[in-house]
Amino acid sequence: MATLDLQNISKSFGAAKVLQDISLAIQDKELVVFVGPSGCGKSTLLRIIAGLEEATTGQIVIDGADVSGAHPVDRGISMVFQSYALYPHLSVFENIAFPLRVQKMADAEMRKRVATAAEILQLTDKLPLKPGQLSGGQRQRVAIGRSIVRNPKVFLFDEPLSNLDAALRGDMRVELSQLHRELSATMVYVTHDQVEAMTMADRIVVLNKGKVEQFGPPMELYHHPATKFVAQFIGQPNMNLLSGTVKGVGPEGLAVEVTGGTVMTLPVEAGGTRAGDKVDVGIRPEDIGLGAGLRMNVNVLERLGGQSITYGLLADGARFCATLDGDAAVREGEAIDLTVDPADCHVFNANGDVLRRLKAPELTR
Repeated sequence: MATLDLQNISKSFGAAKVLQDISLAIQDKELVVFVGPSGCGKSTLLRIIAGLEEATTGQIVIDGADVSGAHPVDRGISMVFQSYALYPHLSVFENIAFPLRVQKMADAEMRKRVATAAEILQLTDKLPLKPGQLSGGQRQRVAIGRSIVRNPKVFLFDEPLSNLDAALRGDMRVELSQLHRELSATMVYVTHDQVEAMTMADRIVVLNKGKVEQFGPPMELYHHPATKFVAQFIGQPNMNLLSGTVKGVGPEGLAVEVTGGTVMTLPVEAGGTRAGDKVDVGIRPEDIGLGAGLRMNVNVLERLGGQSITYGLLADGARFCATLDGDAAVREGEAIDLTVDPADCHVFNANGDVLRRLKAPELTR
């Protein structure tokens, strides 16, 4: 397969800057996911890699070769789109074989490649059928097979599961992860779904307003978000953010007053923050337990078996969420007391940048 280097990529449509000076080094056989909200530039960046859009500035380098000006066919990439784009009048075999027929490949080699792709994707018994006789997941596998037979250096996926129902999306996530391991392929995958990003990626690129907020392994982004945006985007349910005021700075961290007058000593470096400065304290719902500390009025309770997700308001009216044990003694309309370990809190300065912890937790992958 191949390495993929994006060097200072920028893209503008008139006065609108869609991508701003993006540089990424994607390793051989790595699955990297571009994730972010609608309009953040992730699909545009993928199309620039594919050669379907031209970067305003910057270079695309695949396996050490600059392909910035190369035609899409000459880049050694293959792209799977959100739409299956299958030919309804052709069989599964002919749909998969189509790009090889365009290349006028010898019949024996073409049949060998189609058979190999069909076996990998569990489509061998579907080869005589037409797309209309297949399920949505099977049609998506046909579209992927059409890419596999080309033996590309890099696979590109543009939200390939967004047309599938929730259950089928879960199944296809597993299948695509298995496919990545079987092919040992370099893959770039675009999605707005953080679950897809967290479960599939070797590394995640979080994009926001055309800029890279953070690039790293999933659990690094979860445990060590570099910015407030990443902290809120990664994790489900979303991280709680409490407005706070710094009361003091000491060797054990920052003393921060949050809602209801609660003062917490948070083990983070000051990073130029002083007494009187405003900060945001991030608390993940799953790091919260029952106990004295914060009082929340429960408005909505979701019992999910092993978990009970509670939504409500704190004393100052701030929205808050806590993920508790499935059989937690909590009811809608009641007030409950919640506690959190200060070591689990994240602190963000006025610019939205995280303040480094004095002692970082160990990561798991």
